[in-house]
Amino acid sequence: MTTARQHHTRTTRFRMLLTAAAIATTVAAVTTGCTKENKAAPPPSPSASPSPSADPQAAEKTALLGVYRAFWDASLKAYSTGSMKNTGMEPVGTDKAYAKVQATQIYYRDHGYVMTGAPALSPQVTALDSAAEPPKATITDCIDSTDYIQVEKQSGKPVETMDKNRRHVATYTALKIGGTWQIRDFEISRDQLC
Repeated sequence: MTTARQHHTRTTRFRMLLTAAAIATTVAAVTTGCTKENKAAPPPSPSASPSPSADPQAAEKTALLGVYRAFWDASLKAYSTGSMKNTGMEPVGTDKAYAKVQATQIYYRDHGYVMTGAPALSPQVTALDSAAEPPKATITDCIDSTDYIQVEKQSGKPVETMDKNRRHVATYTALKIGGTWQIRDFEISRDQLC
C-alpha cells in the first residue's frame, strides 16, 4: 500500500516533469523562431523608394526596333549590290517602303553607283497603338550618313552630291500583320536636319 507521503512525492515528481517538458517546449519554440532560416526580412526603411514600373510596351518597342534595323540591313545590301535578291527585305519591309528601296536601288544600278559604308542610326519608337486594327507604330530616327557614301561601282570614286548636310530626320511607319511588325512606309526629310 502506498503511503500519503509516497503519493505526494510521486505527484510532485510528475508535476516537475510536466513543468520541465513545458519549459523545454517553450524554449525550443522560441529558439527555433530566432534562427536565421526562419528570420523574417526586416521591413523596408522609410527612405527606400519603390522601383519604377516597367514599360508595358517595352517588348513591342524592342521588336519594332529589331525589325527597323533588319529593314536597314536589307536596304544596305540592296544599295551596295544593286539587287533586291537575297537581301532579306521581304519579311521586314513591304508596301511603299519596299517600293521606295527598290526604286532607289534601280536608280543606283542604272547610273553605275553603289553605296558603301553605313549610316549611324538612333531610332526611337515615338508612337505605338497596340489597340489599333492592325496595330501601328511610328519610328523616328536621325540618320547620319557621314560614313555612308555613294560611289561609282567601277572606279570606287565618290559621287558628288548636292546635299552637303549628312544628318536628316526620318519617319518610318510600321504595321503588325499576322503577329509580325513590318516597315510599311518612310519619309526622309531633306529640310528637317538633326
